[in-house]
Amino acid sequence: MAQESSLTAACCIIGDEILNGKTQDTNSHYLAQFLFKLGIELKRVEVVNDDMDAIATTVRRLSSQHDVVFTSGGIGNSLESVTHDDISYAAIAKAYQLDLQLDQDTYDRVQAMLNKRNVKQREGYERLATFPHPAKLIRPQQSFLIPVVVVNENIYILPGIPRLFQLLVDSLKPHFEQLNLTKHGKRITGFARTDVATRKSEGAIASVLSAIQARHQDLKIGSYPLMGDKQVSVVVSVVGKNGEAVASVADEIAREIDGWTFNKANL
Repeated sequence: MAQESSLTAACCIIGDEILNGKTQDTNSHYLAQFLFKLGIELKRVEVVNDDMDAIATTVRRLSSQHDVVFTSGGIGNSLESVTHDDISYAAIAKAYQLDLQLDQDTYDRVQAMLNKRNVKQREGYERLATFPHPAKLIRPQQSFLIPVVVVNENIYILPGIPRLFQLLVDSLKPHFEQLNLTKHGKRITGFARTDVATRKSEGAIASVLSAIQARHQDLKIGSYPLMGDKQVSVVVSVVGKNGEAVASVADEIAREIDGWTFNKANL
């Protein structure tokens, strides 16, 4: 997207329930917004079923092509979310020929929580504390029962439950800020976006946008038809890490296409 160096990311959404339409994925959308504001370029999102080989193959490929990979789903991350089809840890361990090993600290935390809740039936809960080994375990807040498990230095294994996914993603912000500082030697800069609306059609403005894009390779310019709005035909988005450049180019586009700054959310 931008010439300025950015960490790149990919996301692997895991779950039969996504692919068969039972559950709508919201985690990739949340992650995309988080990474955009932070300044990490999300390059790819893939969805795979609950199949160990499919997960292993996909994650290994994404890891080799991107700085950071997030997985969502296929792990238990709370006392209420232990299920028989939690296979992501095992699949990712298989991808790198790693063993699964009980983490004593996490196991003790799980047992303490079970004791607090007076849970008598303990079978299966050890799975909450059994991770690929070796791996990096990140617990951004000591109150977190289960850590974020990082395999192959760049695969962050996260739960599929949106509330937990969002909590863990948000908690990793300082970690990624430090990662960018280490890799690029400077503080991370978030992406900026300005939207411009016009009553003209996409075809009518295509040549103008192409010419402006050719002069500003450090920015990304995209056009998106807006259906059902009598006042707006197309919204043009200008995205980049230099906020001043984004605003300047957006102003130029607005003049060229008889447009105006557009602030409607989620476009």
